[in-house]
Amino acid sequence: MKRLMLCEEKSRLLDAYVTATERQAEAVKALSAVAAKDNRTAFRKALAHAEQARQDAEEARLALHLHSKTHGC
Repeated sequence: MKRLMLCEEKSRLLDAYVTATERQAEAVKALSAVAAKDNRTAFRKALAHAEQARQDAEEARLALHLHSKTHGC
């Protein structure tokens, strides 16, 4: 049976990933609210913010995955 060990770095990376995904969800919610209005400038700004949040979440996920793979935790 394989034990799941949570090292300090993995815990930090997991927290960063959770925070990044929460920010992504908030950005998408804001994008949805702006999309209902007819304001292209605000929409483009919200879209850029949502895309950056998505990229940040993906980077955090990859960092967590790579750490787990190389560290074995």
